[in-house]
Amino acid sequence: MQAENKSAVAVESRKREVSDWRARIILEDQVGLNDIPPWLASSYETLRSQVLSDGYPCFFGTIAERRGEMFYSYVDGKELSTLPATMATFARLADQVEFRRHNIAIFFEPDAQPLSHEDYHDHFWGALQHLHNVDKAPGADFQPDPSDEAWEFSFGGVQMFVVCACPSFKKRHSRNLGPGMVLLFQPRAVFVDTITNKVIGREARNQVRERLRTWDEVEPHPDLGFYGDPGNLEWKQYFLADDSERAQDRCPFLSRKRKNAAQGASAPRMATHAPAQDAEEYVDEIGVEYSAGK
Repeated sequence: MQAENKSAVAVESRKREVSDWRARIILEDQVGLNDIPPWLASSYETLRSQVLSDGYPCFFGTIAERRGEMFYSYVDGKELSTLPATMATFARLADQVEFRRHNIAIFFEPDAQPLSHEDYHDHFWGALQHLHNVDKAPGADFQPDPSDEAWEFSFGGVQMFVVCACPSFKKRHSRNLGPGMVLLFQPRAVFVDTITNKVIGREARNQVRERLRTWDEVEPHPDLGFYGDPGNLEWKQYFLADDSERAQDRCPFLSRKRKNAAQGASAPRMATHAPAQDAEEYVDEIGVEYSAGK
């Protein structure tokens, strides 16, 4: 009976109406765009075809795309002026019940000639630094240092796991999603169990690692880990080397000065939004055996 119920939930979830992807494009405070740059549609279709391909390693991303639980935005050229307001809108939406499972993909306009891996690395960390520098959330000045196991990138009070995909990945195909750089922001709440309030999906993440071995031409990167594990540092997973070279010891991201640290000010709590469904139901939809709270 339990198996039948899970099957029914999975079938029903697939029937949910999915809005046109343009209705989920965010640009500053606007949601839903029809007038978009010519390159954006092509970049989106490339990402979509990759993510929905059989065997794509990150089934969390596959589910999000298939169910319309993705927001999108874009950056023309290297101009980041619209990015902070866009991310602020996404952070506000992520606090609403109907969008608690949503991620956002930021497409960057493809360069006439793809950049080097080092240049994409610098461009990626420069974008995160810019967002942090202008973050108006009360807790922005009180975040842990990236060398702290508790650190995760946050904006607008929402903690997010960040993945950088770019054309310079030649062997690690899972990190190459099109002709331009793509930043994927996944709110930490997506990985929080509603019952135990603990990080979920270790078994599912192990499945992702196994699928990477088939999809990529190299072994899963040694810096990949699990949030909350001793010794795990999230920033090292954001931008990977195309080979197995480990990240440097010091994060390129520089936290803002903690203005009130000397006065012993305590850090406001980061927003953690309970997922709309429990871990078991979410992972079971793609056929992975998983028990919530494992």
